[in-house]
Amino acid sequence: MMVKTRHIASVAIGAAVLTGCGAVKTTAPVTHVSPQAQAASRTTFTKGDDPLTGLPEPDHGPLVAIMVENTEYGRPQYGLESADVVYEAYTEFFYYSRYLLLFYGHEPNKVGPVRSARPYFVSWVHGWPQAAYVHAGASDPGYVSIQKDQIHNLDVDANAYGLGYRSPNRPAPHNLFVSIPQAAAMAQQNWGNPPVTPHWLFGGPPGSAAPKDQTITLTWNTHNTIEQWRWDGSRRGWTRWVKCPECPDNQYTQVMGLNSHQPVVASNIVIQYTKEEYLPDPAGTGWIQIQTHGSGPALLILGDKIERGTWKNAGSGQPTQYYDANGQLARFVPGQTWIEVVPNAHSAPNPFQLQIQ
Repeated sequence: MMVKTRHIASVAIGAAVLTGCGAVKTTAPVTHVSPQAQAASRTTFTKGDDPLTGLPEPDHGPLVAIMVENTEYGRPQYGLESADVVYEAYTEFFYYSRYLLLFYGHEPNKVGPVRSARPYFVSWVHGWPQAAYVHAGASDPGYVSIQKDQIHNLDVDANAYGLGYRSPNRPAPHNLFVSIPQAAAMAQQNWGNPPVTPHWLFGGPPGSAAPKDQTITLTWNTHNTIEQWRWDGSRRGWTRWVKCPECPDNQYTQVMGLNSHQPVVASNIVIQYTKEEYLPDPAGTGWIQIQTHGSGPALLILGDKIERGTWKNAGSGQPTQYYDANGQLARFVPGQTWIEVVPNAHSAPNPFQLQIQ
């Protein structure tokens, strides 16, 4: 079904002051679709199984990738349960993690809080070259990567005017949200709806047995971000929980989809170990650098199977491939996949710890 738009305006916005990064950046203009047309239209869809989840999916829209906050001030988030693929990695100071959510066929009306880009997240978007990248500003290296990699850029602080909106129920900057149908309509107007190539192979559903280890704990920071994946036998998947030790309610809370009111359930969790280092910047806020190309060890949690494997990425926009203990391409279980990108060494100021039990 083709998009039918009634009002299309071309708005060229060459620069904007970025509230989160303290710099003025230029970015390529995009064609904007009016809110009326966005609400009334649907995107052109391709047919078949979802290349991100391996599940039968009758409708596929333009692939949308969006940056989402993961601080105690930004929780609970909107969109985690509906995403097809989620990347999680540190931002500055080895302190908070941040999410990159990919949507291709699921269209929640509210996703966020939306935050700024980092170069390693841009690198993962580059591996999905059809994706439109939604973010609110970027670090200076992030902007360099966006331009160098020719990312389909939807920056709500600059060229994607009107795409983001602020909720009065949360304080800024933790209150910026985006509608995925609107982002998909804007993406299609600018770049069409190109087919997406699968990144990994899919096998069958998980077996009937429970995994030997049923709890995976990721400590990103002992102050505010300890996360758990817990095997749920009734759902045949991994439910997600989060704990903020220094918050008033120092308890694990199950992560729910605020659009669907259903729990987040991952079919696959990949713990990808890579080199990460702290880079002081002139503003004193501190950046980190994460290696996205090359190879390294990985822990593959694919349904009820847990095994050690490896990851490889050839660079130049190639997708990251994951290999099992025998050196064969890993077979993912159909469903949602989380890629947890973590440091391969524990050293100050990096506090990351992983426990499996």
